[in-house]
Amino acid sequence: MDHNSGYEKKDIPVRPVLIGGVIFILTVLGTIYMLYEYYIRVLDSTTYEFKLSKRSTNLEELNKFEQENLNSYKAKDGQENSYQIPIERSKEILLNEKK
Repeated sequence: MDHNSGYEKKDIPVRPVLIGGVIFILTVLGTIYMLYEYYIRVLDSTTYEFKLSKRSTNLEELNKFEQENLNSYKAKDGQENSYQIPIERSKEILLNEKK
């Protein structure tokens, strides 16, 4: 009987195959990690842009309130002979009084 069964019975070189397999697995894992990091950065960037693009109504109301109070002349409520003046004008008055 001939024991020639159509294939070589010699062992494969284990070390080169193992090294090649490890390099392949590390390459795949590295690529997956880099794609994950890219996805997270794009997602965060998109989320921040979306949130920052909306103007808060509270912020708009606060800006309006500050502009009215800091840049207008008014009589103070409930106080006789007391007036509110713009902040820039009050700075000028204080600087002129110190001279």
